[in-house]
Amino acid sequence: MRANFSACAAKFRANTTEGEALRALWGWHGPIVGIDRNPLTQISKEGCYALCGREPDYYPWSDVSSTITTWILPIVGILLQAPFESNAFRRTVLAITRWVGSPIASLSYVLWNIKVSAKAALMVDMSVPFDHLPDKRTDFASMRDSMYLLLAMNQYTMKPESALYKKEAEGLLRIVLFSRDLKLTDTDKSLRQMRRILSRELREMRRRGAVPVFVSTLWFLFAFALSIQAAFGDVGENRTAHDLAMGCLLAWFPILIMSSIVDRNPIAANAIKKKINTLIDHVRHALLDERHRNNFLESFKDQPEFPALKDYVENIAKRAEYMDEFFIDFAGQGRVRWHYGAAHAILSDIERCYIAEKGRNWLADEKEARTNLVLGPVNEEGLVWFDIREYWQVLSAVIIVGASCGGAFTLSFFTPTVGLGCRSGGYVIFFSISLGLLIAEMIVWLVLSSYQPQLVTRTATFFHNSQWDYAAQHEWSSLKRRASSLLRATQDWCIQAVLRLVLLYPWNDKEYMAERVEGLLDISLKRFREMDARRRWEWFFFRPLETFNTIWLIYIVTAQTIGSYTSCECVTSGWGGQGGYLDFEVQDIATTKWVYVYWVSGTLISSFVMGLAMAYITIEWCQQSFLSTEIYADALQGLRRTRMYRHWTYVFRVIVRIAMKYTLDFAADLAYRAKMIKKPQDTLLWHKEHTWNPPPKELMTYNTSVPSNDPRDNPSFEFRDFSTPMQRDPSRQSFETPAMAHSLLPPTIPRGRPRNDSDSSNTRPLPPSPPRPSHDSETLLVRRPSVTHPHHYREHAGSAVVDDEPWHGSDVFWSPVESRDDGQTFYPSLGVERRATIQNRQG
Repeated sequence: MRANFSACAAKFRANTTEGEALRALWGWHGPIVGIDRNPLTQISKEGCYALCGREPDYYPWSDVSSTITTWILPIVGILLQAPFESNAFRRTVLAITRWVGSPIASLSYVLWNIKVSAKAALMVDMSVPFDHLPDKRTDFASMRDSMYLLLAMNQYTMKPESALYKKEAEGLLRIVLFSRDLKLTDTDKSLRQMRRILSRELREMRRRGAVPVFVSTLWFLFAFALSIQAAFGDVGENRTAHDLAMGCLLAWFPILIMSSIVDRNPIAANAIKKKINTLIDHVRHALLDERHRNNFLESFKDQPEFPALKDYVENIAKRAEYMDEFFIDFAGQGRVRWHYGAAHAILSDIERCYIAEKGRNWLADEKEARTNLVLGPVNEEGLVWFDIREYWQVLSAVIIVGASCGGAFTLSFFTPTVGLGCRSGGYVIFFSISLGLLIAEMIVWLVLSSYQPQLVTRTATFFHNSQWDYAAQHEWSSLKRRASSLLRATQDWCIQAVLRLVLLYPWNDKEYMAERVEGLLDISLKRFREMDARRRWEWFFFRPLETFNTIWLIYIVTAQTIGSYTSCECVTSGWGGQGGYLDFEVQDIATTKWVYVYWVSGTLISSFVMGLAMAYITIEWCQQSFLSTEIYADALQGLRRTRMYRHWTYVFRVIVRIAMKYTLDFAADLAYRAKMIKKPQDTLLWHKEHTWNPPPKELMTYNTSVPSNDPRDNPSFEFRDFSTPMQRDPSRQSFETPAMAHSLLPPTIPRGRPRNDSDSSNTRPLPPSPPRPSHDSETLLVRRPSVTHPHHYREHAGSAVVDDEPWHGSDVFWSPVESRDDGQTFYPSLGVERRATIQNRQG
């Protein structure tokens, strides 16, 4: 029977013989919390069942629709802005259960990625003086490209075989990212050119959508503000308080989605992976070639540590043969468990060996800087090692989700009936599972990872050398044998039980069906035995719990929306020992003096942490966006604003640094003395002034013999205006071709598509080009120039020089060979005649 609390209340407190009998039978005589005792209105849980019914008193449609408009639609709008992968339904579902079911772990990964990308952006900013903004043909622009490529690599998992070669794997990536002197064998372009081409394409393929994310977040904040106004505009109305509690519970969700604008995913993750692996293969092949390797080593012959450097490069070359397909799966935004990434180890090593010591203007001596970045010391653990600083990101994630659930808990727990009920208990369950998943994930990583922190290693060594070691090993072996026997017996029993269950159906050929089912079960068991321990934990522990927690959160939101919590079981708040009763007088409107205090406290807890986290993410997005900005002039404008912001807020960061020096740094030093962690390394800190001023050397720019204001002298990736006739000038021939045309990687944007259709470019359009297959990202990515560019192109276009290395002009983007008297220009690459004014492409 559906509960009717109004009729129930009238019957219970009626001044009649029947009312007195009901109060004597079902009246509450236990402890009361937060309200005054009133025998006329306070009924026990059993009395509520008997008089009011067991079914919920569902909300009318007007209230349900109001909640849908206020909360459900903003939440759905934010979910739709999540960084999903295209054409990957299964991975999308798993990502949703990962983000929603385990929000603390997901936020921990994302916040750590933001911290790593912030370090890369800081290094690029500090590479030149404060008031210096170099143009695109300098080492600063090249370093910007290298750091952006590193952050793109950070979003992919590494092949286990490659990660086994710890130092060599990191050394290979550092050569890929920072080397200038290695000559490639598969192409006539320099490694620096290849990095420029790939970084350009990655910036083009970076997923946009920061504005929709901010708009969806503002929608959520507007709904949050409306709920606060409704709750405190009529203080004491329980339903509005519970709606506000639902908003507080979900306050972590827009933070997680907002963070994806910093830790951004590409449009086509698989295509980007292939392009990155192609660049790595270029370097691998060059290192495997003895002549190219020796020429590369010759550039470091004047270094005092040359013998050690030579052995180091030789080791990398030996291992390079086995490091093909270096990156395998996309793992950005915390969607893959135990993903560490390659960026942190590389950034920490180059920071320790050179950048932190030099500070601002560390790229002034370009040769010395690149020597240290390419062949500087590498940590013993290689690309995967634990940094104590990660704990602060984990703690931040716990605080964000804990404050959201804590604010919701405070509102619901202290709204009469005071006590742990369906709402507050549901919040506790959700947070407990989320926190438990994080702890379990860290423990599994700690036990099963190939990298072992010093504390674990020292503890294992202690027990191994102790007198209990033999007895413990004997007991452990015996336990494993018993567990293995039990597991085999359980498997056999399960197979027989499934067979009996299937054979209950009247099949025409039961013997054939039994054999088929048994074969399928054997295959499943074989796959299970082939799984490693991590994968078993993921499939049979983490994913089921994450799915359950996702469903549980959906249930909480749905129950609050339709009124499922308005039942005797929930309104009596009897989960935690307190409660167990209902006061009809305060069921709908709480009149106690403490309600206002509790509501304000819960709202402040959630809203303050949410606002602080959103401000942090917004600031990081502003400070890091110059790395991913496609148009170089806009990137410099963003860097200029970032520097001004850092300058004017410098005093606040100094205060924070002083506080950390005597708190966190002190704790880290104690952990190091106890040999729990490695020695804390020096950290690069932002400052305006610089002290590193090496003697001036030859400026490393591209083609400095030509004035930079000429529109044809720019061999960068920016598209240029070809809408006016351009006469060929043999003396300036080397600058008529943008380097983009030489990409041995497949073009990012199909040539049949108008370039000006992209939302990432404000440049003027180019004329159409021959169409190409839409599936070319799946084809071979590396082709020799003789295959990629026909020979007759070279005969027409001659040669050019970019980055001080020759490259052929066969890739000229529709550069005219001759201009005719009739106003038409002939383009040999297209084999057609075009008018001098090239029209905008519209399909």
